[in-house]
Amino acid sequence: MVGFSGVDDLGLIRYGGAMSLITPTQLERWAEVLVHHAVDLQAGQVVRISAQPAAEPLLKAVYRRVIDAGAHALVRMRPEFLGPMYFGRASDAQLDWVNPLVMAEAKLVDATINLSASTDLHAMDSVDPTRPQRAAKAGKASRELFFQRAAAGDDPALASDDASDEVRPLLWSTTLFPTEAYAENAGMSLQEYAAFVVQACQLDQPDPVAFWRSLDAWQTQLAERLMGGSTLHFQTPAGTDLVVDVAGMRWLSSPGRKNFPDGEVYSGPNLDAPNGGAEGVVFFDKRCVYQGRAVRNVRITMEAGRATTVEAEEGGDFLRSMLDQDEGARRIGEVAFGCNRAVTRPTGMILFDEKMGGSFHLAFGAGYPETGNTNKSALHWDLIAGLGEGSRVTLDGEPFCVDGSFVGMPDEVEWLIS
Repeated sequence: MVGFSGVDDLGLIRYGGAMSLITPTQLERWAEVLVHHAVDLQAGQVVRISAQPAAEPLLKAVYRRVIDAGAHALVRMRPEFLGPMYFGRASDAQLDWVNPLVMAEAKLVDATINLSASTDLHAMDSVDPTRPQRAAKAGKASRELFFQRAAAGDDPALASDDASDEVRPLLWSTTLFPTEAYAENAGMSLQEYAAFVVQACQLDQPDPVAFWRSLDAWQTQLAERLMGGSTLHFQTPAGTDLVVDVAGMRWLSSPGRKNFPDGEVYSGPNLDAPNGGAEGVVFFDKRCVYQGRAVRNVRITMEAGRATTVEAEEGGDFLRSMLDQDEGARRIGEVAFGCNRAVTRPTGMILFDEKMGGSFHLAFGAGYPETGNTNKSALHWDLIAGLGEGSRVTLDGEPFCVDGSFVGMPDEVEWLIS
C-alpha cells in the first residue's frame, strides 16, 4: 500500500517519495472549476465535501474557496481501511442498518463534492461482493433521493413547489486526485499520470472554467441533434451490432459539472419502446473496473431491453453476479458518447475512461431521471466500447458517428494535448 506523505514547501505533492506535477496554480484552477463551475456554490448554501486523505492538497484549495464563497462546508473524510474493515466484520444487522444521518444529509445539502484519491485499488478484493450489495439495499432511499434531487438540478421542472417536499435541486461533482495506485493501474509513473490528469482536466488552460463552458456549448448542439432522432444503431469491427431506442428521451451535455474531468453527452434508452430500449449484441473492448474488480472483452446480448447472455474473457462471474443483484440491473440506465479528446487511452478508472473521445458507453442499472430513463437498481456500472476505424453509428438510418468522428457537426473545441 502506498501512503500519503505530505506536501513539500513548494506546494508540490509527494507520495512515497515520488513527486507529482500538480502545481499550486493548477490546484487553484482545479478548485475554481469544482466550486464555481461544477456546483456553482452560493453564499449560505451547504456543501458536503467527501475526501480520501491523499487528496488533502486539493481539499485544502477547495475548502478555502468554499469559505470565501460564504458557504457552509460539511467535510467527510474517507480513510481507505473503512470499507474492507466494515464489510469484513459487520453483522447482517449492521449491513441492513438504515443510517438516519445519511438521509438527513441527503435532504440538507445543496451540493456535494467528492475527492477520490485511492492508495490501494485492491483494498476490497477479499470482500464478498454480496455484502456491499446488501448494504446498498439499505441505502436505497437516500440514493434515490440523491438521484431525484440531482435530476431537479438539471431540470428545475422536476423540483417540487411544495416547501414540505424534500425534492430540491442538488448539484454534485466527483474528481480523482492522482496517486501512485492510480498511476500503476494505468501503467504510468506518478509523474506521467499527474500530467495525464492535468491534460484531461485542462488545468493548463489560462481559464479552465471558460474552456468547459465552451465545451458545454458544443456538446449541447450534439445533444440537440440526438434529441431530433429516435433510433441509434451501433456497429463496430469488434462485434457490436446494437439498436437502442431513444425516442422521446432527453440528451444532456456533461461539461465538467457532475464529473471532473468530463466530456460526454448522455441519455438513456426508452424502456417503453417495443424492443424494451435495446436489442442486439454489444462488445465492450475496454477493460472496466467496478468495486476494484475488472472485466475485459465483455459480450452482452440484449433481448427486449434485458441482458440475456453475458460473456467475458476476464471477470465474467463477477459481472453476472452484479447483473443479478436486483430486477433493474440487467437493463440499461444510460447510453453516452465520450467527447474528451485529451483522454487518449484507457486508464482503468471509469471517471476518465468513459470520457474518451471516440467511444461510447452503456451503464447497466440505475438510470438518470432527468433523461427520462426510470430504471432503478443498486447498480450503475459503465461499460465502454471504442468507436475507432471501421465503426459506424447511425441516427434514424443516417450517419451520425463514423470512425469515431461526429458527422455534420461544427468543429469540436480544441483540447490542450501535450
